[in-house]
Amino acid sequence: MENIESVKFSVEDGVLHICIDRPEKRNALTMPMFTAVTEALKDADQRDDVLCIVVTGNGNAFCAGHDLKAFDEWPQQPQDPVPTFLHSIADVRKPLVIAAHGSAAGIGVTWLLHADWVVTSAETKFKLPFIDMAIAPEAASTLLLQRAVGLPRAKRLIFGGETFSGSDAYQWGLVAELSPSDDVKARAFERAKFFASKDPVILRRMKDWLHPSNEYHRRIDEEVDEINAAVERRRKANE
Repeated sequence: MENIESVKFSVEDGVLHICIDRPEKRNALTMPMFTAVTEALKDADQRDDVLCIVVTGNGNAFCAGHDLKAFDEWPQQPQDPVPTFLHSIADVRKPLVIAAHGSAAGIGVTWLLHADWVVTSAETKFKLPFIDMAIAPEAASTLLLQRAVGLPRAKRLIFGGETFSGSDAYQWGLVAELSPSDDVKARAFERAKFFASKDPVILRRMKDWLHPSNEYHRRIDEEVDEINAAVERRRKANE
């Protein structure tokens, strides 16, 4: 895995740290960023010196989702950056910890559904903006969100597109831990080191049972197909 301008990687004490480093754009993900994170996640699963993965964002936000300008590179085929990223976050077999601070939207929220432990603060702001963007949600969130927070609330968040807080996310079961804002990243690293100290074989077996990724891939593909169709409709309407 190699650092790029907007994503940094480091490994220490068995923990791979992925830092999304585009604070001037609230860490919105571009196509090269999707690819870099995908390669890092795949590499981590093959490395014996990586026992846990922790993802953080630099600046005042965790991740604002998909960079809007990058939608010019849609439709996306299965081998393209976004679909491969979505499948990679479902496939990760090492424990995955995410520190979601400040704010998160779009993929910055749906990514949390694939984490094994999410730390946030009560004040963090989350949003699923898909209804306003006239596109389908992604990352198998139409399957996973209802399991995390219940079907009525999942409908409220997806259909309504309303902002909700870290406190809400914790009460609903979307995140595992609340921490003071200044301590979110530190607490995430503490949890990652905890996982890195445990038996990796047992953790892998637990994750296989609790997070059966094979179930998610079909839904990811269905959601991507719908996003492609929405982009094509929009493009034709603007011709």
